[in-house]
Formats: sequence, C-alpha cells, structure tokens
Amino acid sequence: MYKYFKFFILIITLLLTPSSASTRGDVKIIEATENIQYLSQKIAIDYFIFYSKLNDSMLKNKLNENMDKLEFSISEIANRTKSPSTKAILDYFTYRIEEMRDLQHQQISEINARSILEHSEGFLEGAKSIAQEHKYPFSKEEKMLMLSKKAQYLMERVSTYYMASKIGFKSNNNRQKIKKAIRDMDQTIKDIDLYNYPYALENKVKKFKNIWKINRDFFNKEEKYSIPYLLLASTKYSQKLLTNIEQFHKKNL
Repeated sequence: MYKYFKFFILIITLLLTPSSASTRGDVKIIEATENIQYLSQKIAIDYFIFYSKLNDSMLKNKLNENMDKLEFSISEIANRTKSPSTKAILDYFTYRIEEMRDLQHQQISEINARSILEHSEGFLEGAKSIAQEHKYPFSKEEKMLMLSKKAQYLMERVSTYYMASKIGFKSNNNRQKIKKAIRDMDQTIKDIDLYNYPYALENKVKKFKNIWKINRDFFNKEEKYSIPYLLLASTKYSQKLLTNIEQFHKKNL
C-alpha cells in the first residue's frame, strides 16, 4: 500500500507549480505541516510503547489525544488552502486517519505496528509536499520558528526508528533513517545557533544541545545500548525546551 501512496505523492508533486499568490499567511499552513510531521512520528512511538506495554490505558489515551491533534492540524490546512492538489492529499490523510483509528481497536500485533509505521511515513511525505507548494521567502523570525518546529519533529523521528529497532523492526533501511535524522538535527542546531537569543532563552538552547549531544551517542550506537525509556524521557524534556524556543519566535512574528 505504501508504494502506491508514494506514487500518488509523486504525481501530485509533479503537478505543483509555484504560486505567485503565496503570502505570509501561508506560514500557518506550513506550520501545520510541521505539526503533522511531528505528530506522525509521535503516534508511531505511542503505538510502539503500547505494543511493548500491553493494555496500558494511559498510553491508549495518549495515542487518541495525538490522533485528535493530527486531525486538528489537517483541518487547519483544509480551512486555509484553496489548492486542489493540497486538498487531494488532505483527503488521503483522512483515509489514513480512519485506518489508524481502526487499528487502535484491533488486537495489538507486530503487523499492526508495522502498519502504523507505514501510515506515519505517508503523513510525513504528504506534509512535505504540501509545505513545498505553500513555501515562500520567510522572514528571519518565521525561519527560526520553522527551525524550532523542525527540531521537535527530528527528535521524534530519530526516536521513532530507535524504538522500532527495540521492538524488533531491525533493517538497514531503518538504520539509515536514524542516521539521516541525526545528520538533519546536527544541521538544524547549527542553523539555530546563528540566532542571537536573550540570556534566559540561550540557557534553554544550551540545555537542549547538551541533551542532544548525549542522546546522539546512544542513538548512533543503538545496537550496543538499550535504554529506550530513558531516552524517551530526555526527549520529552527536550521537547519542552524547544517549545519555549518556538513560543519566543511566535511572539516576535
């Protein structure tokens, strides 16, 4: 099924043409696509933890909560876009959401865990295609806002495939995705470092970078070390720090 979705995205992308009507209002759509990328990975992690801790009602509630957030981000784009190609991808997203919600009510299994991961990749590719269509030259603060959201997504991205490995989904392809997420995060941090933050926020940036430096080593050596829940806890704290950075740039828009 996934290969058909990739073909679908390819066709949509080929039909896209840059729009001279793009305005700064498109930042809301692009921000929503960043949320979709983040949540697509977060939902996969939720299910992987659910898979390893059967019948945990709190985890199930968290999974439902993130599904609701994903639907909200999709509706935000639907309410703003006039693009037929974007709307076509959103229709496919709706179909994917329905399938994932059905999987929640089925018996937890390896097959269903793999399906959730496949769906998360579909949301990721679709969100990137929508962002590509609506992109325009960002202001400095808009660029930094998107970098802070990208860092949040990448934290979940590397965690997704680390957790996939820990529950038995080992493959060279998965390993390559971990390495790429690490490289992308390293570059994102370099870009964030170019901004001159006020003292209080600069300390939070430093804390985030220090946590990433430690986590990076464990992610790089995931076959040697197995501390998934410790890494997920530190990732959660990192997300709080990144949210502070995100809010700072939102206030400066």
